[in-house]
Amino acid sequence: MNYVFYDLETTGRSSHWDQIIQVAAILTDQNLNIIDKFEEKCRINSNCIPHPEAILVNKISIRTILTTNLSHYQLMLNLQKKFLEWSPAIFIGYNSILFDEEFLRNSFFKNLLDPYTTIKDKNYRLDLLDSIRALNHLHPEKIKSSISEKGNPILKLDQVAPLNGITDFKAHDAMGDTLATLGLAKIIKNKSSSVWKDTILNKKKTNLLTYINNNPFCYIESLFGRVKLFTLSFLGEHPLYKWAICYDLKKDPSEALNLNDSDFKSYLEQKPKIIKNIKLNKSPLFLSYQYVKSINKNDSLSDKEIIKRNKFILDNPLFKERVINYYEKKSSENISNFSQVDFFAEESIYKNFPSEKDSKLMKEFHLSSWENKNIIKNRFSDERLTYFANLLIYEENPEYLEKNTVKLIRKNLSDRLLSQENEKWLTIYNAYKKIDDLREKCDNNNDEISLNALNDINDYLEKTERQLQTYR
Repeated sequence: MNYVFYDLETTGRSSHWDQIIQVAAILTDQNLNIIDKFEEKCRINSNCIPHPEAILVNKISIRTILTTNLSHYQLMLNLQKKFLEWSPAIFIGYNSILFDEEFLRNSFFKNLLDPYTTIKDKNYRLDLLDSIRALNHLHPEKIKSSISEKGNPILKLDQVAPLNGITDFKAHDAMGDTLATLGLAKIIKNKSSSVWKDTILNKKKTNLLTYINNNPFCYIESLFGRVKLFTLSFLGEHPLYKWAICYDLKKDPSEALNLNDSDFKSYLEQKPKIIKNIKLNKSPLFLSYQYVKSINKNDSLSDKEIIKRNKFILDNPLFKERVINYYEKKSSENISNFSQVDFFAEESIYKNFPSEKDSKLMKEFHLSSWENKNIIKNRFSDERLTYFANLLIYEENPEYLEKNTVKLIRKNLSDRLLSQENEKWLTIYNAYKKIDDLREKCDNNNDEISLNALNDINDYLEKTERQLQTYR
């Protein structure tokens, strides 16, 4: 199977409220030889205020994202078309599961495209950061990293790539970061066939379950930069969320066999937690216990004890059932509270899936003229899709929208972006404050380039503020 390495540059860190402004992707064969490339930038939508610090980091000037001919909608159309053309493939990014993949899904969703392109039709996804973290932890001589003041490895792409001989790339540029990710993948493949094998295999949920079902396995977790290796035993799937509920074999499970309900709850809630809830749909990296055991000679538990504890869990289905029932009850209580929370349409990607009828209409929408798009939008049964369709038409060809709709969109834009509150999205008011803070920092560092960029952003904000005031 081929691989697609990709990276995004965005206006901020919120996949709900910020926007993709640059995409790069590289298609390779299974030997990591480049077959094809894709790279595009787009202009910013009127409903998004760019975070000043993001603009300074990715060095895409505010002038560029205001004047680029390609719209965000057309960028997402082009990207999905290219991804479908390259499919089936394994889609690979760096810190992508938590960041790039969420941006992709939300951006496709808000542009009325299928959000799940990277996991449909024999496609899989993985996060190379997991593999780099594993190889650095198990073989620090094979993947080098600098160390933080707290003694934790620093595995940020712009730092770990140069330390491992990858220097011919531009950091915080979509194509540059994609090339760096590809370079790191080559290092893993060449220096550790076992980690590479575990990286690319078992990305399908059914394969993951088969991999962990009976035998102990290893999992590496990073929390606030601290990396920790766990040897786990699979108890079962979470009844509601379908996560893998796993037991940390550093603790003897037989201790809990005869506990009453109160003590059993305390046992499960003790810190450090003995239960790991691992999201299988996030393509976690599971490592072979036998491989880790062969190189990790200083483990406090013997192989015999690990096998004994794992066998206890396999032989005691009532213990597994008791743990699973506990988490089912706990989750039901959380859902009851969570259901009371109101969502904006931009935050609702996982709340409901479009119906089959609406999915067909979404495809028809993209193939139609803008005049007909304005007719199709009213045929959606899901009001979120009508809402997004109105925004797309407003950005691309507002002359086709009803006057009242244009007025409502502009009123909403004005209310949101001129808010004086601390909102979920970046407001103009808070953007000004961020610029002031960054200016002070840049002044102290004599950073004229960044100061000029901040002045350009400030000019854009002032112009946008004046325009939004007219919508009130």
